Amino acid sequence: MSVSDSVRSLVDQQLIVALATAAPDGMPNVAPIFWKLWYDDSTLLLLDNYMKATKTNITATGKASVSAWNSESGEGYQVKGTAEYFSEGLYMDAAVAHMDKQKPGTRPKGVVVLRIDQVYVQTPGEHAGEPLE
Repeated sequence: MSVSDSVRSLVDQQLIVALATAAPDGMPNVAPIFWKLWYDDSTLLLLDNYMKATKTNITATGKASVSAWNSESGEGYQVKGTAEYFSEGLYMDAAVAHMDKQKPGTRPKGVVVLRIDQVYVQTPGEHAGEPLE
């Protein structure tokens, strides 16, 4: 699914987004994510500095979601999709370059690749919780 420019921009503009996963037994986990970038219009990279449960859950279930919102305007979205964890390869190369550009000499442990299948409105109002068409 191609994610609109406005949704991608809102995700980019937020200092922190919430990355949600669940263990195979259903135990939820949410991690704050600072380092993120769009690989393309349907793939969000979330860089791993301290992931433990998140990495375990993604490896086990292959699913994740990210919520991002603007606290001033109230506009918000949740993106959901399939997730994989990589510590090498093209996605990792992009993650390393992104982090090194902003904080030279640092690198992530790995990267979560979230391929977006669905986008939901989280802006308060009558359309909250509905899929974004």
